[in-house]
Amino acid sequence: MRQITIDWLRLFRYSLLFIAFSLIVTILMLIYFSSSLEEAWQKGLMLTLKEVEITIELSLTLFIYISFPVLLFRFMYYFSKMLYRGRRDGVAILTYKTLFNPLNFLLFPSLLNPNGLMYRRRCILALLLLLLIYLVILLIT
Repeated sequence: MRQITIDWLRLFRYSLLFIAFSLIVTILMLIYFSSSLEEAWQKGLMLTLKEVEITIELSLTLFIYISFPVLLFRFMYYFSKMLYRGRRDGVAILTYKTLFNPLNFLLFPSLLNPNGLMYRRRCILALLLLLLIYLVILLIT
C-alpha cells in the first residue's frame, strides 16, 4: 500500500496565505465602504470578538462550499475509473460478489486489480477528507 505523507509546512504556508488574503480583502472592503481613511480605521478598531468569530464561521463556510464539490468530484471521478478500469477480469459491476451494489467495491479489495486498488485508495481518501472537514467545522462552530 502506498504511503501518504502530509507536508505540514506547505499546509501551514497555504493557510497563512489564506489568512493574509482574507485580511487584505477585509481592509479593502473597509476602505471602500467608508467615506474616509479615519472612518475606515475606526471601523477596523471596532471589530470585536463576536465579529471575528463571525468572520471565522464565514471563512469555514466558504471553505466547505469550495471543498465539498472538489472532493465529491474527486470521489466520483476515481470511483468511475475504479468501476470501469479497476475491476479484475470476469467481475461484473452488478454481481453477487458485491451484493449487486457497486459501492461495495470499496469494501472488497479482492475484486480489484492493482489500478483499481490505487483508485480505491483515492476514493477513500476523498471521503475521509470530506468527513474530517465536516467534523472539524462541527467541533469549531
